[in-house]
This record gives sequence, C-alpha cells and structure tokens, in this order.
Amino acid sequence: MKIIPVLDILNQTVVHGIAGQRDDYRPIQSRLTQSSQPLEIACALRDEFDFSEFYVADLDAILQGKLNLDLYDSLREAGFIFLLDCGLRCASDSASLNSRPGISVVAGLETLSAPHELGKLVQQWGTPQTVFSLDLKQGKPLVSFSPENEFALIDDPLKIAELSIQQGIQQMILLDLAQVGTGQGTGTETLCRTLRNLHPELKLITGGGIRNRDDLIAQAESGADAVLVASALHDGRIGKEALLSLS
Repeated sequence: MKIIPVLDILNQTVVHGIAGQRDDYRPIQSRLTQSSQPLEIACALRDEFDFSEFYVADLDAILQGKLNLDLYDSLREAGFIFLLDCGLRCASDSASLNSRPGISVVAGLETLSAPHELGKLVQQWGTPQTVFSLDLKQGKPLVSFSPENEFALIDDPLKIAELSIQQGIQQMILLDLAQVGTGQGTGTETLCRTLRNLHPELKLITGGGIRNRDDLIAQAESGADAVLVASALHDGRIGKEALLSLS
C-alpha cells in the first residue's frame, strides 16, 4: 500500500485542512520545517520520508478558479509528480495542464459539472492519468448542482462510483471532507470494502482523518491501494519507522 502525502494549498500556502471548514484553514505547522510554502514542505517530506509523489488540492483553483501554474511547475522542476485537484468543472478546464508532464488530473465530484465530462477527461488524459474523487461530507455525496449534472440526481455514493466507472474511470479517491484533519478515521471503510469486492481491478485511494499506523493498516484491510496522509506526518504521529514497518 502506497502512502501519498497531501498538500492543501490556499493563498499559495500549505494549510491544515479541518473537516472541510475552509474559512478556518490556517498555515500548516510542521515538525519538519518552519516553512508553510508548498515547495519547501514537499522537499522536507522528501528529505524525511523519501516521498516523490503527492496529492495536491489547489483550493485557490477549487474556490476561485485561479490555478497556481507557477507552483505546479516549481514542484515538477524539483522532481515531484502529483495528483492534482484544481477544481475541474469540465474537461476543457484541464487544457493548461496538457503540456506539464508529471501531473495526473483529479476530477472531483464537488466541482465536476456532469458525468460525461469525466468520460472526456479519460479520453484526453488516459486512464493512468485520470482520477475521480468521490467527494463526500458526512457520508453524503458532495455534488455540484446543475440541471445537466446526472451526479446530482444520485444520493448513493456506490451508485455514483458505478457511474464513474462506466465513464472509464479506473482510479478513484474516496474522501469524506468532514473527516479531513480530525484524526477520527476516514469513515469510508465500508464503501472501500464494497468497491474492492465489486471491482478488484479498481485502484482505490482513501484518506482524511488518518491518525496513526493502525489506521493505515485498517485502510489496507479495507482494500485501499493507497492512502492520503497529511497532519499525522507533520506532527509525528506517523514517523519514518512506522512507514518502514509497513513496507
């Protein structure tokens, strides 16, 4: 099981995300570095844990439509690859990323305008570089409401997952924003286990609320191929020894 560290970026700064309450997000405080700048945080995590792949949630783009293209380039130039959620609403929104190798696009349920746009992304980027984020809040789908968005008519996360698979998705993030940064677990274990049983070939990524090594083991037992981790890496609850013991 892979561990993927998270960079939540707001106002071009890495922030500590808590329960999806974005107005309350504050710059990250890390035992690894005094900085909260994305490149310095990424380098500190690489130095400590040898990470080279990240999950980047660009909240400036998600909330305001302002993609931090220079930041993406600085991360790429430093040798990092990353899954990028930049608030894509339609496939054409990813056009500025096409010339930037090392990026895999994340299409979040929260912002995506319609299922067919997910299918277009798969066609444009290919299955290895397209990820669907099944965004939840307290177990309920977090959907962009519009007349043409079929996702908005479905209140069952499993049915949304199935619809995304019909659009060609082979990689999926299960993320309950209410759990993020709370240290209370992901809350998606049952959904993960169900999808693993139904679709053994599907790559499943979980995260949000990871506390310690035991939580990582629980995610693996639920069928996760990878886990997103943020706070626990910065405050020391998950250290280098814990990760080595999982390998």
